[in-house]
Amino acid sequence: MYSSGNPTNIANPIKDASIHIDIKTLSGRLTLFETTLCEKISWDELDSHHDLDPQGYLSEYNEKDIQLICCQADASTLWHVPPVVQTRYMRSLRSNMDIIFSWQLTRDRPKGKEVVRYELIVQDEDLPAYSDVMAVLNGTTNSFRIFNVYPRYFRVTGSGEVRFARTVDLVSGDLVLNRGNPEWWSFHDIDFSSGCGQFGGPMINMNSGISSEGILGETLSKFSIWGLYITFVLAVGRFIRLQCADLRMRIPFENLPSCDRLMAICEDIYAARAEGELEVEEVLYWTLVKIYRSPHMLLEYTKPD
Repeated sequence: MYSSGNPTNIANPIKDASIHIDIKTLSGRLTLFETTLCEKISWDELDSHHDLDPQGYLSEYNEKDIQLICCQADASTLWHVPPVVQTRYMRSLRSNMDIIFSWQLTRDRPKGKEVVRYELIVQDEDLPAYSDVMAVLNGTTNSFRIFNVYPRYFRVTGSGEVRFARTVDLVSGDLVLNRGNPEWWSFHDIDFSSGCGQFGGPMINMNSGISSEGILGETLSKFSIWGLYITFVLAVGRFIRLQCADLRMRIPFENLPSCDRLMAICEDIYAARAEGELEVEEVLYWTLVKIYRSPHMLLEYTKPD
């Protein structure tokens, strides 16, 4: 069964990526920065890996599974929040404020889990002061800084789980509201690396785990090892076991040469019951039981004429 499923492992790179930076208060949630303009660069296409991975965090992975994802610093959407809404929203910044950074990554497999979304809430000590955010919204300044927004190194497993390759090298950046008609937001990585060229926005080193093809491989990738166990060992295995168990007990009913005499005794039992001859019915019943209890008599009664 395992061989027929052809569970071969193949590369499963990131096909599409997008980023959202939201601010959340008691009044609701606003999207400040959003971009879908992210370039996916294969690790083996880069000229130098030393500058992008000086600590050797990615050395344990296959280069074919590593990608550098570079996103533009300018948002792909405009800032269309009316001034009256901004004014009301700024009142709620004093009581509670969260900044949420989320990645959305798309791959070809596993089926049903092609889209991977992960949200990271910036810690309270790394948040900007609410007065800095209010100053940008009311037009006094143009930017505020956020520290330790997201890790530089990500890993997405074959089953679609997001893990941090390392807990160090957190990225900090500036959120800038570009004035104009219309307005738009920008995110500038303050530790910008030259590996992304002209892109100065969010950048991550992504390791996308290999995925399996075939029936069993897709099941294992989609439902993990527990899904494979429940599906094949418990369900299919139990069904096969029920079909094959106690085959010897079915020989007297399915593998005898001729059962005409036994069928005749059964018909006589029903006829005696219908006529009310209960004594005759009991004698015939125990005769049938005696035949089945004796293999020698059973063979004699089932011989072909």
